[in-house]
Amino acid sequence: MAALVSLALALVACGNEGSGSGVGVTEDEPMLQIVSESGFGPVEMVLNTGPRYTLLGDGSLIYQGFQTLEYPGRLVPPYMVATLDGGQVSDVVAVIEEIGLPEIEDEVDDSAMQMVADASTEVVTYWDSQGEHRLAVYALGIEESPSGRNAAFLELISTLDGFLAQAPAEPYQPERLRIVAGPSAPEPGFEDVREWPLEPTDFSDWEVLANEWRCMVLEGPMPDVFGDATQATTWNHPDGSSEQLKLLVRPLHPGEADCPG
Repeated sequence: MAALVSLALALVACGNEGSGSGVGVTEDEPMLQIVSESGFGPVEMVLNTGPRYTLLGDGSLIYQGFQTLEYPGRLVPPYMVATLDGGQVSDVVAVIEEIGLPEIEDEVDDSAMQMVADASTEVVTYWDSQGEHRLAVYALGIEESPSGRNAAFLELISTLDGFLAQAPAEPYQPERLRIVAGPSAPEPGFEDVREWPLEPTDFSDWEVLANEWRCMVLEGPMPDVFGDATQATTWNHPDGSSEQLKLLVRPLHPGEADCPG
């Protein structure tokens, strides 16, 4: 399968020689990533939203699995990985060309801000032999007559959505976990207070974020202690004080920064 996908990418690259669209990524490197950056929303949602899709050079498509609407849900959101075949990858590359991503360095389209004030921004990043190409579109899809580029961006998302119904998938096994800790208190009716689940820390080696939140990355498999924790679980502070902390835990995709900006 990896050989078929690599051949498809090579054929697309050769067919577009000179356009800057040669894929030029290895099998385990990201080729495409789509992220929805939230507008107004709770800090927990902003800090813990992962990519909608990450497509690797071997045709692996990583995405967030289905979750129920019940609260509290699982602490660690489920992520899946599907395998696209060479034809499906070629279809994706064709839409990437239609958007014009190989010719884009870093562009932002915020023209829809005059129509809505609290929408999300859809960000697509494409990697090829020329480097990284990034396009961000505010309120993508809100316009009745989107530009050709934005229409192609919508088509890209629709194409990937459609492939999920066809491609075999299995749970994603991450190499890195992002852990974000911040102030919290037990929620009435959902009390679930537990001992600090990680090595003792004074947080001096954690990256400082806004509003007293901190971030670190854990290498390796998911610790068992997170398996049955929920969104309402709070954790005793590692310094032994009465303060309790909330943890946001999720797998990192290839191509993602360790901590949010």
